[in-house]
Amino acid sequence: MPDPLLKVEGLTRRFDVSKPWLNRVIERDGKQFLTANADVSFEIARGETFALVGESGSGKSTIAKMVVGLLQPSAGKITFDGQRIDAGAGIPRSLRRRFQMIFQDPFASLNPRWRVGDIICEPILTFGLMNQAEARAEAARLLEVVGLSATDVTKYPHEFSGGQRQRIAIARALSSKPEFIVCDEPTSALDVSVQAQILNLMRDLQDEFGLTYLLISHDLSVVRHMATRIGVLYLGRLVEVAEGKRLFSEPQHPYTRMLLDAVPDLALSGRRRRRVDGEIPNPISPPPGCAFHPRCPLAFDRCRVDIPQPRTTPIGRAACHALEAAERA
Repeated sequence: MPDPLLKVEGLTRRFDVSKPWLNRVIERDGKQFLTANADVSFEIARGETFALVGESGSGKSTIAKMVVGLLQPSAGKITFDGQRIDAGAGIPRSLRRRFQMIFQDPFASLNPRWRVGDIICEPILTFGLMNQAEARAEAARLLEVVGLSATDVTKYPHEFSGGQRQRIAIARALSSKPEFIVCDEPTSALDVSVQAQILNLMRDLQDEFGLTYLLISHDLSVVRHMATRIGVLYLGRLVEVAEGKRLFSEPQHPYTRMLLDAVPDLALSGRRRRRVDGEIPNPISPPPGCAFHPRCPLAFDRCRVDIPQPRTTPIGRAACHALEAAERA
């Protein structure tokens, strides 16, 4: 098997959420830490789309920011094309051009004071790929690639709709000719009809330019349409990894089954469904053992004590004591 383009090993991120020092002294309170991600490991092959799914607060966007260097990991290792990119010095400039990020809110991620042409030209000029005139021509060409007009280079972001702004964000991401793009909820702020247009555009661009995607989403319909493989996050831990189609047809972890039961059954298949119970726990004081055990219908004594470790299964990987016990039975 060829080496993966991106490899994440034991990725962990903790945030200090303590009260100010004087408050802690007066109240005789200790420091508090929020563990956003704990011991997350996965690989992404060239040309595939790997999706991370989970409820809000499960740590998806934190992983995306660590991968592109916006956040430093507390522990673990990130390797891009065989080279470490999580060192204290940040991502080497030789690698920075090769990956980009599409943010969740296209209006917030575009400078409202800059014209669209300047926004798209910035990565080209920063990496010294072209001169000013060539960059302007490339910006016009990229706008046509993403379904807009070349004359839009002179306009400002506020003159476009939400879907058009996301197309501009995609054009900017493509301008440095990257190989790898992190897509953080790229369609969550858009109408359903516009979502379909953006997703189809992303798939067409992937085929045309040979792109590799890390897709962050809580929308399972988006993930089903886009992903080659899927990783399921719960309270910062990766509980299951499987191929896209098999995860939907043969979910292993109880949390994955709960997520799929929450999706409307448009086919009216009559499949038995389980109601989604409970809420995601407080990440500052998570429950002991498996974090999912307060909501899990299969929980037993060991789940309340030991944190399950990912194990290889015929379908992929899963971290569940109940699944392990069923295999032994």
